[in-house]
Amino acid sequence: MIDDVVARMRGRWYRLRYKLTSGGRVQIGKGFRAYSAVDLGGPGRIRIGENVTVRRDPFDHRSVSLHTMYSSGAEIVIEDEVRLAGTHISAGKLVKVERGAWVEDARIMDSDMHVVSSDAGSRHQDSVADARDVVIGENATVGSGAMLLKGASVGRGSLVRPGSVVMRPTPEDTVLAGFPARPEEKG
Repeated sequence: MIDDVVARMRGRWYRLRYKLTSGGRVQIGKGFRAYSAVDLGGPGRIRIGENVTVRRDPFDHRSVSLHTMYSSGAEIVIEDEVRLAGTHISAGKLVKVERGAWVEDARIMDSDMHVVSSDAGSRHQDSVADARDVVIGENATVGSGAMLLKGASVGRGSLVRPGSVVMRPTPEDTVLAGFPARPEEKG
């Protein structure tokens, strides 16, 4: 009970802090609950919906971090009633987590973030130019240690098993496992 009160107070503090300091780049909806620290950064936009809950990963105590990388056009969208635990999201273009999804200790990135080049300044710009949207569908679940790479999507209501690596669009209502993640056989 006390943890919930503290999480709601911390959530209100984050809403006010980013409203005052981000110049409109970061928007956090009502009912935001932060059971741990949240790291939001980068030149792009971050939109967090209503009744979103963030907490540390229970295994290694990582907090949630959402970063738009190297581009003011980058965007991270976290829709209403999403739960994030210990997750790191890096967006050069668009990463979207749809309503009701649950993501635990995952790494999500829509570009390679690094390109082999002798010019350090162009390396990051080139990687962002190659970014492809990543979408986690409504009511999907992404297990601990999973990775979603550029161009990946998790279908509505699907489950990504812990440690899996999703590299392309996947169907709805499917259990995905492995590297690369594939639908599990039924039976």
